[in-house]
Amino acid sequence: MTPSRRKSRILLVDGNTTVQHLRALMLRMRGYNVDTAVDLDAARTVISAAPQYDLVIVDVGHFADPGLEFCEEIKQRHPQQKVLMQVDGHIYLGHETCPDKVVSKQEGPHHFVEEVERLLPAS
Repeated sequence: MTPSRRKSRILLVDGNTTVQHLRALMLRMRGYNVDTAVDLDAARTVISAAPQYDLVIVDVGHFADPGLEFCEEIKQRHPQQKVLMQVDGHIYLGHETCPDKVVSKQEGPHHFVEEVERLLPAS
């Protein structure tokens, strides 16, 4: 019997509980451990209480600035932390360190999962 590898841990931050539930379900079906937070304040609390995540996913919609600030906070504490941002449409983010990847929600759920899998090592 081969030893099982540790499953990647993901924190999913999304204020739309229906969308959050569906995204979390899709990721769990791919074998990821997923914690959720409904907003950035809740995410800050979760991150301060939990061990580091392999990936933090933040849905920023049309308002990227609070999400970018949150991303920079995370990167200051954990420089290797990977962050994926989901946006409405195609928002250009001119930051060099945050996030690691930007995904438009219009590209669909399968593209979302593919991008997560590109950012995380195989579990």
